[in-house]
Amino acid sequence: MPLPTARSTPERSLAELDSVGLISQLALATARIQELEGRLDEAKQQDSLTGLPNRNRLLDRAEQAIALASRRSHLVALLFVEVDRFKSISQTLDFQEADELWLQFSRRLASPLRLGDTLARLSTDQYAVLLPEVRDSMEPCRVAQGLLDSLNIPFRLGPRELTLTASIGVSLCPQDGDDAISLLKQAEAATGRSRAEGGNTYHCSTPTLNEASLERRELEACLGDAIMKNELELLFQPQCSVDGTIVGLEALVRWQHPVLGPVPPSKFIPLAEENQLIHPIGEWVLRNACRKMVSWQALSPRPLRLAVNVSPLQIAQPHWVDTVANTLHEFRISPRCLEIEITEGTLLRNAKLSNTALHVIKAMGIRIAIDDFGTGYSSLNYLQRLPIDTLKIDLSFVSGLHPEHPDISSVPIVQTILDLGHNLHMEVVAEGVETSMQRDTLSRMGCRLFQGYYMGAPMTVQEIEERLEAQQIRAFNTLLSTGLSDQAV
Repeated sequence: MPLPTARSTPERSLAELDSVGLISQLALATARIQELEGRLDEAKQQDSLTGLPNRNRLLDRAEQAIALASRRSHLVALLFVEVDRFKSISQTLDFQEADELWLQFSRRLASPLRLGDTLARLSTDQYAVLLPEVRDSMEPCRVAQGLLDSLNIPFRLGPRELTLTASIGVSLCPQDGDDAISLLKQAEAATGRSRAEGGNTYHCSTPTLNEASLERRELEACLGDAIMKNELELLFQPQCSVDGTIVGLEALVRWQHPVLGPVPPSKFIPLAEENQLIHPIGEWVLRNACRKMVSWQALSPRPLRLAVNVSPLQIAQPHWVDTVANTLHEFRISPRCLEIEITEGTLLRNAKLSNTALHVIKAMGIRIAIDDFGTGYSSLNYLQRLPIDTLKIDLSFVSGLHPEHPDISSVPIVQTILDLGHNLHMEVVAEGVETSMQRDTLSRMGCRLFQGYYMGAPMTVQEIEERLEAQQIRAFNTLLSTGLSDQAV
């Protein structure tokens, strides 16, 4: 019997090829469908005009932030932003102008935000901002004010200019809720209170935070007049040798508000920096401190040094160096008697700034001190690049001096700072000296200058004069007794 022929093989091969082609086309179609579904899901998660996240994506990110915050023990903030006078504005615009306006508005709101924050568009005139990691409870208030400030410049649509403002509400997790929906509702309710006040402001949902924000705005309104109304005061804290002799004074500004009472610098200095009031306040401090030093120099057997704290914004101001030079000339104070104090953080954040203004200051003969030394987290190469004269050991290290407990003591760190300063031919001042044990321990380690409540609390002008006079009398009596002893011999 003959063997079967393979006549049907070509037909099977064609069928198999057709199947392979169909499977390939089906795979491509499936991939295309998945891509389109992904795009559709993406479209469902963002605003069609601006490309910003919409309500759904905002709530999803807020839930993720809340879950992470509960594990890392930080706060989450949600800001609800609503455009003021939306209907009256929209009635004056055609479709193209409206689209352009909201694109500009969205870019303005995004400008003050940090990387990691989320700006979402909930509807035509409603936005929201998610701050996923908040360490300071007042930070959302600063962001809210930054959003309002970003709208100050009029919007331009061709030849037209429009001024837009917004009402903002702020909520915090966990104070105002522990889920995204609750936070959004609380922030929206707070926005209603801002709108009821006429807009262009913000309110907080949390009562205590709202009180703090109201106080902040009250301080902002009054700070500009504090100099004119003579509400600022200078105190001076002594810098002493180990025997208590005053060799220098640090000028400290205080604000006595007529209603709120004493306002700590930790509250009003950041406000002054945000509102550019740090320049007139800084100049007031420098001039008044130098004016007092003129008479005090005559009460000291050796030239006193005046230390003045300076903000990085002051250093960045083009005419700051001229202001310092003119002040010294006006009061006829030697540049060697003035020491400019800047924090280590200022140096680390403003490297270019430090390389210019500080060298000019140093060339004038003025000394430069680094405050809070040891708290920075950057390379120490700036100590070689910059003309630094004095290191001030941060008080956190001084308070941690426990020679009897070497395993928890900051003695090795303090010794390292002292050795570093001396090897670089710098003076070292220990801040926050509050006990005789700390003074004696630091003295044995090689420290020669001390500042803190044990050496003297911040004092008024009169108290400084009394102490300098007493110091002058002691020095005279010591000199007199030494002379008498020499004659007896």
